[in-house]
Amino acid sequence: MPNLEAKDPAERFDLAYLFANGSQKEIKELADTAREIVPGVSARCAMVHVADLPLLKQYLFGSSVRSEVVIDFPDGLGGLRAKGAEAKSAEESLADGGDPVVNLRYVVTRNRLAIIAECEVVKRHLREVKLITQIPYLWQKDRDAIAWLLDLLPEAGIYCIKDWTTRQNFLLPLGEKLDVAMETRVRYTAFMAEYIEKHNLPLLIKIAGGIDATSARALVNAGADLLGISYQKAKSVREALL
Repeated sequence: MPNLEAKDPAERFDLAYLFANGSQKEIKELADTAREIVPGVSARCAMVHVADLPLLKQYLFGSSVRSEVVIDFPDGLGGLRAKGAEAKSAEESLADGGDPVVNLRYVVTRNRLAIIAECEVVKRHLREVKLITQIPYLWQKDRDAIAWLLDLLPEAGIYCIKDWTTRQNFLLPLGEKLDVAMETRVRYTAFMAEYIEKHNLPLLIKIAGGIDATSARALVNAGADLLGISYQKAKSVREALL
């Protein structure tokens, strides 16, 4: 069962616009939708790249919607200084939280100190942090690492683990692709939820990308607390979860 008690499905929604060719028009549409998915109902947060945060804050002014950013996105290889610089910029623009991308190389080598250090440099500037993690890759290639990370994240000050399906940027055998099918994502969501409950970990689960009205219910039932979705789909996903 999900850890998050939501009176309205919108309380689970992190609406995002992260495309490289986005314009002021799309950021405004994101903010407008987050403020009012349907009359009287707003999303939990709106999420953008750090450079788009000032504009987003302008459009969200006066609302209760959180403004959050992705950090070191999409590959997590910018290093400690890059993560810190982006988090500092987000803090200066009054972000409510941020989602840094884990360095997968540190996960593969079980370099817990390096992961903690990168989380802490972001936490220095942003109080609430979710860690974007390449769960589909780990589920397919290094499943033990998922439990290892779940145990580690509370120590690093992370309150939520978030999956990642942005790119097929991995060294895989010729012809093999990463499995990001929704059925697979439901299975690993359930695995994480069961592990978190069994070990009494203070963690939420966020599943992001590719979610629509046909898949949202299965993910929530599997244990997803937060859903990262396109703002264009917010109304239909909410209706599916009512």
